[in-house]
Amino acid sequence: MTLAFFFGTHQFSYKPKGVLDFYESHPAVRESYRQAAEWTGIGTDALLHQTGFEDDEQLRLSASAVALAAAMLGIHDVLRESGIRPAVVGGLSLGGIVSGCVAGSIGRQDLIDLLFHSQHVPEATEGARVQGFASAFLPLDFDASFYYGEKREGVYLAGDLGHDVTGSCRILLLSGYRDALDRLAAECPPGSILVSPESSAAIHSPLHREAGELFRQRVDAIEVADPQLPVASCLERRQLRTGAEVRDMMVRNMVEPVDLGGLTEEMAAHGVRLGLVLGPSLIKDVIRFPFPMVHVDSPEGIAEAVAALFEFGVELPAG
Repeated sequence: MTLAFFFGTHQFSYKPKGVLDFYESHPAVRESYRQAAEWTGIGTDALLHQTGFEDDEQLRLSASAVALAAAMLGIHDVLRESGIRPAVVGGLSLGGIVSGCVAGSIGRQDLIDLLFHSQHVPEATEGARVQGFASAFLPLDFDASFYYGEKREGVYLAGDLGHDVTGSCRILLLSGYRDALDRLAAECPPGSILVSPESSAAIHSPLHREAGELFRQRVDAIEVADPQLPVASCLERRQLRTGAEVRDMMVRNMVEPVDLGGLTEEMAAHGVRLGLVLGPSLIKDVIRFPFPMVHVDSPEGIAEAVAALFEFGVELPAG
């Protein structure tokens, strides 16, 4: 039985309470934020608390992505200091790119630089349609064409997160134009379509192709090495074995939907029987996983992780 590190997405609200506790108690987390601040020019306090960006939406999005990545990397370092190392890594959206860094494919400074410059939202011209993002909690027998696709103008599938923990609904991520998402939400039962009040980018959809092209140019300019750990793709069930495959995943990640089921199935094929979610990057107790998941989003999570390692008899990689 082996261990996976899982890195989530900043499309869920960044809540820094546990990260602040990590920052106060662990030098590795402080160093991760210090580096991120140095490489981006954003102050450490601003990154930690996500303040000071009220009048600059572009900077707020960039700072949110960088802050979550810095938290993930710092917590990874804390776990490594404790002898807790994964046999396979993977993540959704932003987390997929972070997993490539943790696996040794790209350097940390390159990662932070990519994330800092990747949160591009085209400036809306007068009369232009604003983009948006939504979470959808749908019946198991849902008709996809009602929610997205050719019959639903302006709404695209951005991700399939599989079943909720009760098995009673399917969780999808949707991207598109804000007015189309709002219209869909109004046609559905209350609470089944939750349009993000913060996101103004239709990530993981063709509408994000302008940002995707800029991101591709930045990825092309950096070195992407073969990963030193197995990386589970966030786009389909597949192990990424070469730098070229990691590069392709990062670029496609901007405009194609993520697939949690394929990612976790690939992890399970590597013998994973326990996963650790690093940082405040995934809503707890909502998504069903094929193996137990422990959230290490505060210092208390380390003790929970250690206890789970013993409980499930997980073997850690040597070295």
